[in-house]
Amino acid sequence: MSVELVQERNSDQRRGGTVDFVVQHLVDGILHGRFAPGQRLVARDLTEEMGVSRGSVREAFRLMAADGLVDLVPNKGVTVRRLSRHQTRDLFEIREVLEGLAAKLAAQRINVNDNRAMFESMWRTVRPRGHHLAWDIFIEHNRLFHRTIVSVGGNLLLKDAIDKLQLPIMMVQVGRMMADENIQQSENDHATIADAILDGDPGRAAEAMQNHLRELADWVLALPDSAFKREEN
Repeated sequence: MSVELVQERNSDQRRGGTVDFVVQHLVDGILHGRFAPGQRLVARDLTEEMGVSRGSVREAFRLMAADGLVDLVPNKGVTVRRLSRHQTRDLFEIREVLEGLAAKLAAQRINVNDNRAMFESMWRTVRPRGHHLAWDIFIEHNRLFHRTIVSVGGNLLLKDAIDKLQLPIMMVQVGRMMADENIQQSENDHATIADAILDGDPGRAAEAMQNHLRELADWVLALPDSAFKREEN
């Protein structure tokens, strides 16, 4: 192999690592509210902030757009994805079915291998404490709760399907509007779901998850138009 080919391959590997770093930085920023839904991401600013090349940032944008995390808007650049009301309604309809199945599978498999220990460890972290949670902490707990249920269920195709929905984007979009009582209700719902899973009751777990998501959808879809991306004609 020629020296030039080795150098080119090493350069590609370094660039790939840099792109991964940029993607992770941006994803973390979205999930923790540093980059708001609908906010424009400026490549020049990001290259200066992270000390990376413009090419790495553009490639990161391309990968994130393919995953539904950002929108590439002609003549406007790149913006953090923001869902319309219609998209949000569609998302909840799909989510209710898929996550209801995930809860059912988790209850069926709770005693398989180390699933119970995994679930109980997660639950010790996110279970209701009876006091107010900041919205960003709640979002982290919510994400861990739902992802663990999918993992315990053990269906990898279901996990891939749910991951593609990019649910954290939707939760970040509406999370700042959640009042204390909304967060409390969600935590109470989580406790009902967790009890059913730990009891190994698939039917009750699926029903509890579907009820939780249905109630959450009712609240989200009642938010004012300003909470959503404007519908495209």
